[in-house]
Amino acid sequence: MYNFAIVALLGLATYKTVDFVLSLLGAEFPAAVNNFITLGAGVLATELLNYSVFAAWHIPVRDAWMGPFFTGLMVGAMTYVWPAAISAVGNLTGRTSSSAETRTPRAA
Repeated sequence: MYNFAIVALLGLATYKTVDFVLSLLGAEFPAAVNNFITLGAGVLATELLNYSVFAAWHIPVRDAWMGPFFTGLMVGAMTYVWPAAISAVGNLTGRTSSSAETRTPRAA
């Protein structure tokens, strides 16, 4: 359970870090390039941390490099979940990113 939370939160950190860096650079990339950048950032994060979910779950892998690499791909893939999750929480709480008023005004 903790390892899934680590992967999910590393995905959130990767998503926001890539979003922040690309907004600082003012770069507008196609979706395919942006996906490649986020997957690469996920792999880079797990390689720097030397974190492998497979080792944490005691799942043997063929070579030592495979654990952090494929965990990084999982972290990169989690970055696709976060925008939808953030949007769903915003819709549940009534806070949407649109500035338009969505309530129907009541007559007094």
